[in-house]
Amino acid sequence: MARARWAAASAALVAVVLAACGTPAPSPTEPPATASPTPSRAAPPGPPTPSPSDPALAPEDALTRAVWVHLFDDTLKTRAGIEQVVADMWTAHATAVVVEVVRRQDAYYASDVLPRTADPALEPGLDVLQAMIEAAAARNLEVHAWVPLTPTWHEQYAGLPAPDGWVAAEHGRTAPENRRWVTRTVDGTWTDTLDPALPEVRAHVAAVVGEIAERYDVDGIHLDYARYDSPEHGYHPRALELYRAETGAAGTPAPGDPAWLAWRRAQVDALVAAAQEAIDASGRRPVLSAAVICWGEGPGGPGTPSFADTRAYREVMQDWAGWAERGLVDVLVPMNYFREHDAQQAAWLRQWLAFEAGLEAATGTSVVPGIAGYLNSRDDALAQVGLAMRSSRAVALYSYQGSTNDPSETLWRWLSAVDWSGAP
Repeated sequence: MARARWAAASAALVAVVLAACGTPAPSPTEPPATASPTPSRAAPPGPPTPSPSDPALAPEDALTRAVWVHLFDDTLKTRAGIEQVVADMWTAHATAVVVEVVRRQDAYYASDVLPRTADPALEPGLDVLQAMIEAAAARNLEVHAWVPLTPTWHEQYAGLPAPDGWVAAEHGRTAPENRRWVTRTVDGTWTDTLDPALPEVRAHVAAVVGEIAERYDVDGIHLDYARYDSPEHGYHPRALELYRAETGAAGTPAPGDPAWLAWRRAQVDALVAAAQEAIDASGRRPVLSAAVICWGEGPGGPGTPSFADTRAYREVMQDWAGWAERGLVDVLVPMNYFREHDAQQAAWLRQWLAFEAGLEAATGTSVVPGIAGYLNSRDDALAQVGLAMRSSRAVALYSYQGSTNDPSETLWRWLSAVDWSGAP
């Protein structure tokens, strides 16, 4: 696989790491969603007839027509809900489901690393990942286990009991300071996000990913939140000590200090490398993919001549173009979350799609553009899906629960009717 090229270069770093760890977020500056007019169309045809003898997809075809399914409603929390997802994906001619199985450091599957979630909506005894694997097998659907790496808390946990061993309680901002794994901002505020620079965070991530790879017959493992939240983040006292020891710097660097930014990018790289090495050590070969940031103008725009000028690289220290060049992951899934009816955002989408197609051609790392159905009308969502397919021959739709900006409108039969081409 592509990531083998990186493994040789990073073996020493990852060995140290392993000896010592929702949803994809749109740009925080996006305006409120506004529906655009939806022209009428004839009703799409019914679902196809399944063919149990269809061959399994080759590894290079992973995530060709994929849909993210998140855990922030009850869709995945019952067997009936899981069966409905699979039925809808079959109707849509999808090839893969990207199923969130960790919400905020709590497991919706059988784990010895993470505590079982305290979510009261989860059907008793249900292993969401195993149930999805079994249901999807009958429809020849790939299953990719979606793991948010660094968030530890969400308001939906307010009032719920803390499971034994939960990272948010044991290593969060209310834990004794010497046990905190969460990062701190430049002004000294502790956060709810794990610090990628800490060796124990990387070991934790490796344990989570490695356990899934070993125990479950998944087609892939999908990483999310492999990044910092902003340049103001990353100021954990021990992270600063490591930075000073490794670079010889003195004092506390400013958020925009070039050397400090570069060092934090390297910490994010190492976090992903820890996941990659854990998969390699499992003896299995699930595809490793990552959801990555595409905020604002894309490379090649007037204000962003190169990837190093983008918000992904500058603000969240996520050098995902470098990951492709070094083969750090098998598949990149850029979150191109833009509104088609907004002229500026539509232009940004096309900048990113052009860059992503070129990156795949130049590096050999697969790139599957992510599209935000929830920001668009039915026709605009279909149009963006078609753009992505024509650009990269693959697409991931966010999300199953919001395939359009109209809660009553889903894309499944429409996608089947147009074969994900976007044409009427």
